[in-house]
Amino acid sequence: MSGIRRFTTDYVAVEDRIRLSLERSDGTVRILWLTRPLLNKLAARLIERVDAAVSTDRPLTSGVRQRFVQQAAEASLKPQEPVRPGGSTRQAGVAMLVTSIGLRDGQGVLTVEFKGGDQVLEAAPFTGEALRQWLGVLYKCYCHGGWGGDFWPGWITPDRSLADMARMN
Repeated sequence: MSGIRRFTTDYVAVEDRIRLSLERSDGTVRILWLTRPLLNKLAARLIERVDAAVSTDRPLTSGVRQRFVQQAAEASLKPQEPVRPGGSTRQAGVAMLVTSIGLRDGQGVLTVEFKGGDQVLEAAPFTGEALRQWLGVLYKCYCHGGWGGDFWPGWITPDRSLADMARMN
């Protein structure tokens, strides 16, 4: 399996799903479709991991620190052209529905395994900062799709005041 060079995550209204367009190191593009119920479970698990990584005995301090680290991670995300399948056969873009997701820890990296049945379709490694960046992108996709989710913490939502964050922690 070729490694992932970069990917684009976006909400597709006509499908009411999230599309991951993955550019692999060999230049091929693969499209993975993610449903809302599957993403709800994944996002909640990823948020739990990020929350657990910041330990503190004062909830307000934790929420403020989380918001700061989240904003810094999102600000460091460099804009680039989105990954899209092209016209050539090599770039045609195989599309598959993700039916389950596995998480694997190792050497400071969390690998998200996107599966179709029992088969791993793609495996995307995330550092702590990259995971935060992707959570920010997923949150924006949820907003764009009008999807709710009571699992989104105050530190990832853009319009929360410190007082709101203190009540949520």
